[in-house]
Amino acid sequence: MKFQLICCAFLLFSNFPFAQTTSSDIEAIVQDHVQNRRFSGTVLVAEQGKLIYQKSFGQAGAASQTKLENDFHYHIASVTKMFTAILVLQLAEENKLSLDTPIQTYLPDLEIPNGNKITIRHLLLHTSGLPFGKRKSYAQAYSPREWIEQALKNRSKAKINTFNYNDVDYALLGLATEAVTQKTWYELIQQRILTPLKMENTGFLAKDQYPDRFAYTFTYKKNKPEADPAFYIENMYAAACMYATAADLLKLDQALYHHQLLSKASLKEMSKSYPEYNYVGTGVWNYQYPFVKSNPTIMERRGGVMGANVVLVRMTDDNKTIIILSNNDQFNPDSFGDENNLREALMRLMGSY
Repeated sequence: MKFQLICCAFLLFSNFPFAQTTSSDIEAIVQDHVQNRRFSGTVLVAEQGKLIYQKSFGQAGAASQTKLENDFHYHIASVTKMFTAILVLQLAEENKLSLDTPIQTYLPDLEIPNGNKITIRHLLLHTSGLPFGKRKSYAQAYSPREWIEQALKNRSKAKINTFNYNDVDYALLGLATEAVTQKTWYELIQQRILTPLKMENTGFLAKDQYPDRFAYTFTYKKNKPEADPAFYIENMYAAACMYATAADLLKLDQALYHHQLLSKASLKEMSKSYPEYNYVGTGVWNYQYPFVKSNPTIMERRGGVMGANVVLVRMTDDNKTIIILSNNDQFNPDSFGDENNLREALMRLMGSY
């Protein structure tokens, strides 16, 4: 009889997953950032692909009266690079390109400093030594090739095999994918990633061309929110021109676990960490998070352009996901060790059980 009671009690409590008990803790953390740190955006937390928490806060623009909701689209900035990296790995699987082949092989008519030495892998890891594009290069529309040519006129003090984050690396990768397939990078992302995963709320931004229910970005100046200036966002191309919803990014996250986009070998390549290069990985960052006793394995991709500040955190040991999409400059996706940062507070919570 006692055994039956214990079993019944176990079954009763097993109907309430432990993950549910954290939703109030997540809410407390998020509310603190909404009320005290002017967070505006959407927060999604999932475990094994199932939602634990998803809520949105704030306004859809500096002067907008429209409240953000969970289906709003956000500029995901450099999270775009993760899509480009996946595409490159897919083409490598098909032997359409090689990670250790110089970029000049695929773009022979483009003058690239050290192009005969800089490989696809160098570009993926930001170890090419190439320069960063200047802000004024977004003041007018350029084709990807024109933008790269402008950016390559800049001088860079970095050398090959040293970490030097820049958008030129991924713009070149975009052109390389086009060269070996005779399709545009946009078509390739759509056909190989967005359509198969039914990511119907993910796409590409251009100046004055935004999807419905878009979270327009803004920045605080002298304690007042000001709309970010319009610019030719399409110039960011394969490095940072995409938009998405939180739910669509969760689809991308889960597709990697189930090898819907990459083989096990390619996912292993993507998961490899390079501590000597600031723990960069292939289109992502890979490291053991040191501020929780469990030291969870993290694959994450961050992005930030003015008020667009976003992050996709993949806690790959236990398939836990944190997605934060913000449309103002009050959330910093690049902190490390700051327990008062929204991203890190959630990582510490999710890594503690």
